[in-house]
Amino acid sequence: MRPPSFLWAALWGLIPSLVQAAWPEVAFPKGARVEAIGEDIRLNGVPMRMHRVLVAQGAQALIAFYREVLGPRHAEQGLPGRFILSQGRGDHFITVNIRPLSAGQTEVLVSISDAAQAKFSASRPLGFGLPANSVVLSDMESVDAGKRSRQLVATNSHAIATNAQAVTQELAARGYQPDGAPSLQTDAQHVQRFKGEQREAQLTLVHQGGKTQMVLTTIVNP
Repeated sequence: MRPPSFLWAALWGLIPSLVQAAWPEVAFPKGARVEAIGEDIRLNGVPMRMHRVLVAQGAQALIAFYREVLGPRHAEQGLPGRFILSQGRGDHFITVNIRPLSAGQTEVLVSISDAAQAKFSASRPLGFGLPANSVVLSDMESVDAGKRSRQLVATNSHAIATNAQAVTQELAARGYQPDGAPSLQTDAQHVQRFKGEQREAQLTLVHQGGKTQMVLTTIVNP
């Protein structure tokens, strides 16, 4: 049964407001060069939207601009070489990272994360087998023009050889094979590239202070 015309009109009238509520808008300075970072980004499973903004202004002018954009209810934190403003807005969390590149050039990274999804992402399966007792520090996934990229950062107390063997086996199950010998191989460092059909990867392992840090980057082309 088709809903009455007035109901369709009401639903269509709601759509714009629902779309706007999904992702809050954050203004960019006039004359800035704005670059979207990926079409679909997830950090530790949390959906995000990110933009890199280059502005021919000093950092203090950008801090003042984003203070006005976010309004009085926001948090600030000054760090060496950068200044961060953040704000919770509905189901989203906004972060503005301001970093001076030179006296008259500033880089701003504007990130909006779907905070409502964070509680569901915390217990999500990683989908990649790591050595026992590994701790994931960061898991960034993005899709851009069909190209799927992922950077997984983890740490554990296993030796470099144990980590390299475990990751190589996991990658082999996904169609990756070593692309020649490691480009760097010492007791403290290991760098290995992989390739496969329409895919590539790089594994970097660094062992220091009894811990091994792993950075695994995978790319699957359309």
